[in-house]
Amino acid sequence: MNCSESLPMKILFLSKDEAKIKVDTLDDLWHLSRLIEPEDTVAGAIVRKVKISKEDEKARAKREIYFVNIRAEKIVFEPSAVRVTGLITEGPDELALGSHHTLDVRPGDTIKIYKAWKPFQVKRLKDAEAATKMPTVAVCVLDDEMANLAEFTPTGIKYLAQLQLGLAKKMFAEKVEEKLGKLIAELANMGKSHEILVIASPLFWKDEVLKRIKDKHSDIVEKIKLEDVSTGGKRGIVELLKRGALDRIVKGSALQMEFEMVETLMVGIAKETGLAVYKIDKIKEAAAAGAVKILLVTEKLIEKLREQKKYQELNEIFDATEATKGEIHIVSSKYEAGEKLDGLGGIGAILRYKV
Repeated sequence: MNCSESLPMKILFLSKDEAKIKVDTLDDLWHLSRLIEPEDTVAGAIVRKVKISKEDEKARAKREIYFVNIRAEKIVFEPSAVRVTGLITEGPDELALGSHHTLDVRPGDTIKIYKAWKPFQVKRLKDAEAATKMPTVAVCVLDDEMANLAEFTPTGIKYLAQLQLGLAKKMFAEKVEEKLGKLIAELANMGKSHEILVIASPLFWKDEVLKRIKDKHSDIVEKIKLEDVSTGGKRGIVELLKRGALDRIVKGSALQMEFEMVETLMVGIAKETGLAVYKIDKIKEAAAAGAVKILLVTEKLIEKLREQKKYQELNEIFDATEATKGEIHIVSSKYEAGEKLDGLGGIGAILRYKV
């Protein structure tokens, strides 16, 4: 969703045990699905069908809206909603307290979340609010074989399309317009729906693309940033992050920072510096000693431990890390940084000193 077409998520009220939030984008829903936990109470509107009928008429149904509090048991992220299922703890007389129901949170909704908000959760909530104010960034990485289109979002890299090009040098003079025509049209659409368009290639193709965009779609030229990469494909898109391209374009990008922290962890582990650890027992020991500077945990591990009823051990690590001013970052498992961290068990820590 283009942030220029929607309002950013809004924190309407925030205290140590309550947050009131106005939801506006699909990215907002993703963050909420990671912030709402079992045993949290979520307040919002639910819709139920109520049967109505008059004498000598067939039964009909109408939709009624009720405002309820639900103690969460299960939280599911879907493409257009976060579904919070649990027990009704407060609501109108028509709904039995203690009965199960599902609260669907969608863009445009306002909800309240009651919980003991941890500092890292408050930070994520505020970061999510700030992220929706950042410019939208579309990406095209191409070589003479294909072009990969994607966008950098607050929650990671979203791959959009892959276009086969087959631009062999011997075909350049005769076929380049035909081969690049479809790509130029796609980039023109992306340039209109995004605030920044990054075009990168290992060869001269980015310059050729820019030349044609200037000729046919001059209205988006100011949005274009050219970058060098050593390879095409999805690896080239990831390379943009490795080279810090996103941070040069959008200062303070959470996606760029997340990627770099995982890379720092991986390098530290490979070099056996003693300042990077990844097994949960070692991290627990380091956190208790006040040595954890940065704690990285994947969403996949959090969900796994919740399902196994083993989340308390991780929660103790969170508490110990925050008590000694360490940073906590929850990493999405959907993208490369999270995949790498999941390969290590879903958790890693960069230390202040060896333990």
